[in-house]
Amino acid sequence: MAVMREILGSERLVLREITVADLPALGRIFGDPLCMRYYPSVKDAAATRDFFDRLAFESYAKNGFGLWAVIDRESGDLLGDCGITLQETSRGMEPELGYHLWRDHWGKGYATEAALACRDHAFSVIGLSRLVSIVSPENLPSQKVAGRVHQRREAFSKRNAAGATVERYLYISEKT
Repeated sequence: MAVMREILGSERLVLREITVADLPALGRIFGDPLCMRYYPSVKDAAATRDFFDRLAFESYAKNGFGLWAVIDRESGDLLGDCGITLQETSRGMEPELGYHLWRDHWGKGYATEAALACRDHAFSVIGLSRLVSIVSPENLPSQKVAGRVHQRREAFSKRNAAGATVERYLYISEKT
């Protein structure tokens, strides 16, 4: 059995390192058109594995952080992922706080609770001085979460995977 290293917790949640055994449950999120409606496309099992290879497994080793499994403290159920990855912004590569939950868990405050815990962990434990979230202007639910977690919002343009310029909101928190 894989060792599941707990990273941090909150009142209702435990965030731990993702394991290969978590990939089918996470793949359900990334393969669901409703969950991925603000992303370019859904991901099949291979693309989901590649995503977590880069933003979890390799990132843990290289950066000491990455996307973590969000676990319901009471039931032990995997709700989704939340964590910190390096993403391109107008300033270059920056630590970005991101989150994805299975749709049955939307609207219950889990994303905000997990994101706040990650933000605090980023500043107090990892030692980051700035943390951002990149959100599509159409993604109102994610904007609500980012607005509760971060101090301010700016607009910026970035190139997507296809090379087209897209507008995004950059939510920003800085350690005070």
